[in-house]
Amino acid sequence: MSIRTNDQILHDRINLPRLVKKLERSVSEEDWSDASQRDTWMKAQGTLQRIRHARLLLKNVEIDDLAASPASEHRYQRLRATLDHVETFVAEVEQKAAPSVKRPKPILPSIRSPVSKKTIPVDEIKPVEATLIPTEHTSQSPAPSADDLIPSSLIETLPSEPLAPPTLPASSSATSKITATPTILQNSRALQEELSEQLALMATQLRRNATHFADSLVKDKSVVEAMQEKLEGNFDFMKKERVRLRDFRGKSGGTTCLVIMSILVVLVAFMLMVFVIRVT
Repeated sequence: MSIRTNDQILHDRINLPRLVKKLERSVSEEDWSDASQRDTWMKAQGTLQRIRHARLLLKNVEIDDLAASPASEHRYQRLRATLDHVETFVAEVEQKAAPSVKRPKPILPSIRSPVSKKTIPVDEIKPVEATLIPTEHTSQSPAPSADDLIPSSLIETLPSEPLAPPTLPASSSATSKITATPTILQNSRALQEELSEQLALMATQLRRNATHFADSLVKDKSVVEAMQEKLEGNFDFMKKERVRLRDFRGKSGGTTCLVIMSILVVLVAFMLMVFVIRVT
């Protein structure tokens, strides 16, 4: 159970009478028959939810009120009776305006039943009778020999020694020894040449960048040296001016004291002269 703070307790005590008055006013003043049935049902649902919240607040207030007096008990009973009356009225309205629950139309009757295929029993299957066609008996003739195919006049003219293979020309053996450069080797050489050209260009550009950077350093060095000389000159000038200012301050201090003493002497002399004139 969570511990409730004083602010929450005070909040519940203030909101409980306000909520009960609003619920009672909504039941007594509002017309629950003008709106449509669905709107009335939704409104009744919201009012019932607010009534449950009011009952929860009343329960919390009663628990937090440790030293309950008879007047507070009477007030709690009156609030509970008001909530019961409002809940009864709203429950009746909600029951009257509740939409009727309709079961959806079943889908199973609309589905077509599967068509069953007729099966032929094994007993009704008739065997197929095959009729053999007799073949004619042919006499086998012997295979013809080579002597039958070649005439006898040509057999006598054929040489008895085997024929030697023709000799190939000498140029064929020379051309077989020449090997052409493969395509892969040519591609690799072209790639190497391209890479070497790119490396040469990169080296040239790097050398140019180094030269430009060196020139920039030389220019910056001259500028830095000039600024250093100016700063040193300014430092020497400021030292001289500091010495002059110190001397001037010493001299001006002595002069100021002399002026003040002169003024005092003149004033004293003036007063003495006036006194002498008055006395004589």
